[in-house]
Amino acid sequence: MIDRIEIDNFATIEHLSFDLGAGLNVITGETGAGKSVLITAISTVLGDRADTSMVRTGSGKAFIQIAGTRNDEEVVISREILAGGKSVSKLNGEMVTLGQLRSFCRDWIDIHGQYDNQQILDPENHIHITDSYHSDVLSPELEKLRTCYEEYKAAQKEYEDLLKAEANAAQQQDYYRFEYKYISDLNLYAGEDEELQNRLEMMKNSSRIFQSVRSSYDILQGTGYEGGPSLLDELSRVASDLSDIGNYSDQISSMASQAYDAYYSLDDISSGLRELLSSLNFSEQDMDEVSGRLAVIEDAKRKYRKSVEEIIEFRDELRSRLEMMQNFDSEKKKLADTAHKKYSALEVQAEHVSELRHVIASRLESAIIKELNDLEFANSEFSIDISKLDEIGPLGFDKVEFLISTNPGDPLMPLTKIASGGEISRIMLAFKDIIGETDRVETMIFDEIDTGISGHTALVVGRKLSGIAEHRQIISVTHLPQIAAYGDNNYLISKSIDNEKSYTSIDHLDDESKVRMIATLFSGSSDSENALEAARELIISAGK
Repeated sequence: MIDRIEIDNFATIEHLSFDLGAGLNVITGETGAGKSVLITAISTVLGDRADTSMVRTGSGKAFIQIAGTRNDEEVVISREILAGGKSVSKLNGEMVTLGQLRSFCRDWIDIHGQYDNQQILDPENHIHITDSYHSDVLSPELEKLRTCYEEYKAAQKEYEDLLKAEANAAQQQDYYRFEYKYISDLNLYAGEDEELQNRLEMMKNSSRIFQSVRSSYDILQGTGYEGGPSLLDELSRVASDLSDIGNYSDQISSMASQAYDAYYSLDDISSGLRELLSSLNFSEQDMDEVSGRLAVIEDAKRKYRKSVEEIIEFRDELRSRLEMMQNFDSEKKKLADTAHKKYSALEVQAEHVSELRHVIASRLESAIIKELNDLEFANSEFSIDISKLDEIGPLGFDKVEFLISTNPGDPLMPLTKIASGGEISRIMLAFKDIIGETDRVETMIFDEIDTGISGHTALVVGRKLSGIAEHRQIISVTHLPQIAAYGDNNYLISKSIDNEKSYTSIDHLDDESKVRMIATLFSGSSDSENALEAARELIISAGK
């Protein structure tokens, strides 16, 4: 329950703080005094949207705080709204997101406003209202149903995507085959164009290359000097001579090793030059073949606007697409089987949810009829009609609609076509009482529950609110004396104007002030003896 509310610089409220008690807390006040502002402030601290217009003119920020208990544990919730547009929510001193705050408050405090009356008139909401009754039983099964639905839709989409791909593939198949054959016939390999380009450069400069290679080989092997030793022979002798005297000096031994290393390196170079000489014998035909091959490769690179490596990847991709086209039938069967299995699981779970929903709806029907009798809907009938839709959705295949008959002998008709404004308020009160009980909501706030009612009906609603308040805290904003008379704690909101600025305040009324407030609701004046007497009688009849 809520123990205390504090509000600073919120709309017309400069500062307001008051304590609430157990049972029925009734808040009254003239039109425009600030009752709606108070409810808006409470909704805001509980996680509703906030904007800068809520910050009192001339202030840098608005601040709202609620202190109370939830499941016998102390709770403090605060919301700070900055004029710059940001807001900060805290739960027991720790910053939380609005989603976390709403989740925490969902089963703690429930606010019923006039908009809720419109919700119950919309048949789209009837399934959600029904499912919220004993939600602890149905919610886990609804979650399983939602999972089955999502899995089926994913499998169905995969199958339909394959059908689209097959249709597109049929149009593209000839193109894929042609391009795949064209690229495959090229027999490309990675780096081939660079390799051929280097080879062509060597061919074009083969004469100069041959002369330089031949000259270098002759120097190393001595073939250019008749009868003379080669450079390698001389270097071998140097290494041998130094090795013979290496025992006399570490330095000489090191130089002998270096001389041998140089000899072996030059010998490797000589071998390489000899092999190169044998491969430098190019003909005009060889150059034409290389040039022709390069031209073919360059044409392909221009055609596809890709490198050789990317063309090879494209060829492999085309092969995969062609293979997939050949396997469409088997792939379709596999995906169709998967979708069918997912749908079968969805059907089973939807049937299970429907069976549970029928049981819950039956119990809710009985509970609502009892509540309506308490609210003096004499000889009324209420039914929850559940029909089957053609398709299964995330909530199953049930369509739920509330039917009611408020006059004896009249047939059951959709709620939206029968009930008046006052009847809707009482029907919504019945739902709030029943579903609030199953959800174990500790505090229920009713903003203008008395819309469209007066006289004896207002007494019935007041008595019902008082009865509900025996089990949980109720806060009711009202303008009817019949409801105010049942208050365990009564509060009066008033507004004053000073220096062209509005100020809202709230007072906890003692017994005499309560009488005067109810008299004012009767006659518009707290001084009328008749009104005062009527107020006292009303309070006595209410047992307060």
